[in-house]
Amino acid sequence: MKNNLTEFIRVNSSAINNAWYNNEEATLALEFKSGKNYYYNNVPYFVFEGFRSAESKGAFINKHIKPNYIAK
Repeated sequence: MKNNLTEFIRVNSSAINNAWYNNEEATLALEFKSGKNYYYNNVPYFVFEGFRSAESKGAFINKHIKPNYIAK
């Protein structure tokens, strides 16, 4: 259910530690095991839901996030 809070998930991935989604700003933040953080703006909530439920988080990022949203 969408609300105005930031949602946090610990990610089971070889490359990603954690992810946050800010509903109010539509921002997806990813913390990689390398120590780098990437912030993607204007990400719809349904995309975050897809990421959260994806079996392979890395494959989802490469297919649905990177081609459509600019990392900061």
